Amino acid sequence: MKNLKITIIATISILSLSSCSSNTTVAPSQNESLNSVTNSTAEKNNKGSMQKSLDSWLKDEWTPKVEKDEDIKAKNQDKERDFKLQEYIDKSEVYMKESNSTTQDSHYKKMESMPVIGK
Repeated sequence: MKNLKITIIATISILSLSSCSSNTTVAPSQNESLNSVTNSTAEKNNKGSMQKSLDSWLKDEWTPKVEKDEDIKAKNQDKERDFKLQEYIDKSEVYMKESNSTTQDSHYKKMESMPVIGK
């Protein structure tokens, strides 16, 4: 019985591995089996849900809140400037000030309302 199990496992392994080794090396774009499942040259016209969510957030929340700041407006008018990481930091600081003014209090209230462990 033990020999039969070993023989079956060995046979299945040999059959599955030999089919992989017999495949000639082909570029992914020329692999017919791969192209029948997914076409790597196909263009995607539809955006994914995460991209749609990000685009709507940028349009509805980020841009209106950040563009209220006069310094950022002045920097964005110069189209030939190089992007610097500090610009993003400045924009995120303005956004956080605009959006967290009401939520910061609620976090404190939530933390204060939690029971104290050990008392």
